[in-house]
Amino acid sequence: MKLTATMPSERIHELDMIRGIALFGILMANMIAFKTLAFTDASSMLEGKALSENRLDANVQLFISFFVDGKFYPMFSLLFGLGFFIFYTRVLAKNMAATRVFYRRIAFLLVVGLVHLLLLWSGDILYTYALTALLLPLFFHRKQKTLITWTIALMLVSAVTMTCYMLFLGVSMEFGLREGLMTMEDIAGDTASALATMANGTYLQIVEYRFFNESFFQLFTVIFVIPGILPLFLIGLSMGKAGMFHDVKANVTRWKRLCWIGFLAGFPLTLLEVSIRYNLIDINPVFTQGLAEGIRMLAGPLQMLFYVSAFVLLLQKGTVARLFMPIASAGRMALTNYLLQTIVATTIFYGYGFGLFGSVSSSQGLLIAIVIYATQVILSHLYLKKWKQGPLEALWRKWTYSGGAAKRTA
Repeated sequence: MKLTATMPSERIHELDMIRGIALFGILMANMIAFKTLAFTDASSMLEGKALSENRLDANVQLFISFFVDGKFYPMFSLLFGLGFFIFYTRVLAKNMAATRVFYRRIAFLLVVGLVHLLLLWSGDILYTYALTALLLPLFFHRKQKTLITWTIALMLVSAVTMTCYMLFLGVSMEFGLREGLMTMEDIAGDTASALATMANGTYLQIVEYRFFNESFFQLFTVIFVIPGILPLFLIGLSMGKAGMFHDVKANVTRWKRLCWIGFLAGFPLTLLEVSIRYNLIDINPVFTQGLAEGIRMLAGPLQMLFYVSAFVLLLQKGTVARLFMPIASAGRMALTNYLLQTIVATTIFYGYGFGLFGSVSSSQGLLIAIVIYATQVILSHLYLKKWKQGPLEALWRKWTYSGGAAKRTA
């Protein structure tokens, strides 16, 4: 049984638009990790995050922290869970072995994610998505109440777990300083050496540094991340089962309720999180990043629900939908564009490219993100005039249904 690619007339354009917006949000959030040692920032664990002395840069930092950080990867995760529901339902309707086909699809994502992580950039989320997605078929036939229960429980567990883990790191580092196991001079020296490697090193030198200082660490802490990603997948799965995107008008009340919940709960929690993270509340700096990260695990998804529901409701006005249609093109090529963001950004910042690592301010980083994303929107629109899918999306689909994976079950 051969499945054809989803035609533009069959697509839910709201999903492509939201996916396109999520791409921009993720790029803005990732910019700090592209241009600085965000993954190994020991000083913030000991002293808290510092705002720039430049007023514009400080305002950009606060803007990104309040409106962007931790809000758009949950949006992407929700869409992933919803995409799983649509994919799985469509494959089941063809009497095919849905779980086998889905796992084959996930194997591709896992390989791409690991290549991305090890050879390009340490902030990859794809391999984490792939590992988490292995659990999704277990939830496909669950009732809505069960999905909601699991979602709430996992979010709470992940927030507590992340808080404890980050607090342990901070306290351990403070203990090391107090006992003379390391000094601030050692930390400053390591930071200077790392900055020099990232800004001036060759490709192989940078890959080696990232592996031993970032990527290896990311691989073995994934166990702490999966409990935070799975509930976001389940939100998307639950929305799919409820038909919230397929029939928005019939679910307007649900969308409005989510909008209010996300606004009234998400924004106050985010305000608390940002205040703690930047030492605006008098707390021992060693505790700030752990507490802030735990709160963000709850605040980010809640604020994301406000973004998504408010946007879906706005899109019911035809003029708004037409305005955002170009962004849908970027969303249709989300995988390709996500990896292209890494290639472009690392070329700009790493030593084997233009070597601007560590020398770009927050406001300049935001401007770079805007230029990259605007270019992607234009190129995606032009590309999809000629082809039905992005290049990686087409390869992904071809792999998914090759090798007898699409045989009927009966």
